[in-house]
Order: sequence, then structure tokens, then C-alpha cells
Amino acid sequence: MTLASEPLFIFDLDNTLYPPEVKLWRMVDARIERYVQEKLGVDPDAARHVRKSFLKEFGTTLRGLMHYHGVPPVEYLEFVHDVPVPEIVPPRPELRRMLSGLPGRCVVFTNGSESYAQRVLDALGVSDQMEGIYGIEFMEYIAKPSPYPYAKLLKATGATPSASLFCEDVRENLLPARELGMFTVWVGGEEESSPAHAVLGDVCDLPGVLHRFLEPEFIEGGSR
Repeated sequence: MTLASEPLFIFDLDNTLYPPEVKLWRMVDARIERYVQEKLGVDPDAARHVRKSFLKEFGTTLRGLMHYHGVPPVEYLEFVHDVPVPEIVPPRPELRRMLSGLPGRCVVFTNGSESYAQRVLDALGVSDQMEGIYGIEFMEYIAKPSPYPYAKLLKATGATPSASLFCEDVRENLLPARELGMFTVWVGGEEESSPAHAVLGDVCDLPGVLHRFLEPEFIEGGSR
């Protein structure tokens, strides 16, 4: 098959490249909660309320803290990602096999920091399978699901939307990708409420839906 454009496989990081049974994201989430409590001098209930409002308005706690409290992003990211990744994240040889068999380029697209993503990829044993890491710094701290970083990612990679596949565990983050014309895969999602083209229990099952993505009609920007 001759494709109009080389496929680009875009992967979220946390709870996407590793299963939610791995407690890494829960540890990062707890450190975010702690940072808000300490920075704002509030109790846990107030911190959760603040975070909820920031997530609704900005998509991330960090953006809200930057906007309303002048928090330096580097300070925040170093604090919340100060977790022992190699001790928590086991290698995933099955993930490596899956990625190595994909017919195109692979990148990570995460609301986390690039250095944190690199540590996670190293622990999983798949760093060399990724062409690049596009983290919150690349996004200029304007996180998913804002449309801005998706468009910036496509421009940076030179990929067309119809030749791009996006794997993500957060439902809301799939919507801008689908609106742009990407093939979307909801990892760990529910078929009944899915906005995605495909739903998988584990990202390693991705080859099972590739035939739908690689159809000429999709790649060439036809019916979706």
C-alpha cells in the first residue's frame, strides 16, 4: 500500500504506555496535592477544590498555579515528578515488541515534563522506540485538551492529521485529536461512551485495530 504520508503514532504517557495497576501516576497525583497544600497553605479538602477548579479552567493544576499564584513551572515540575520511577515502573517487553512493529514514527505527547517522560520510557525499556518527546514545556504549558498543543505537534512533526494515530487514556484529551482528523484510540475506555475510533484495554493490543487506521480512505483524508 502506498500511503499519502508516513503514519505518525502519538502516545500519551501515564496510564497509557503502562497499565493503571502501576501506581506511578497515583504517586505523582499525591505530590501535586501536597504541592498545592504547601504552596497555598491550605488543608487537603481545600487543595482538592482548588485543583478541581484549575483542571476545569486550564486542563492542568500547573497552569492555574502559574496564572493565579505566579508559580515557577520548573519548581512545580521538579517537585511533583520527584518519584522513584525505576522502582515503580517495570520493563514492558511486550510494549517494546508492539512499538517496534508499527509501520511509522512514534512519539510521546504528555502533559508531564520531558525529563519525567524520559525516565518513564527508560524504565519501560522503550526509549529508543520513540522519535521524540513532546511534553508540557513544548506545549508552552498550555496542556491537553487545549487544541493548541495538538496543532503545534503536527507542525513540529510534519505529520498530517489523517496519517496520525493518537492513543490516550483520558476521554477529554481525545476530542481535539478527533476534531483535527486523527485516528483516535481510547486506552482503558468504555465502548458505550467512547468518542474514539477504537477502544483498547491495553495499548499493546494496538495492532488489532491498525487495519482500520491504515485504510487508504482514512490516510488520504477521506471518510472517517
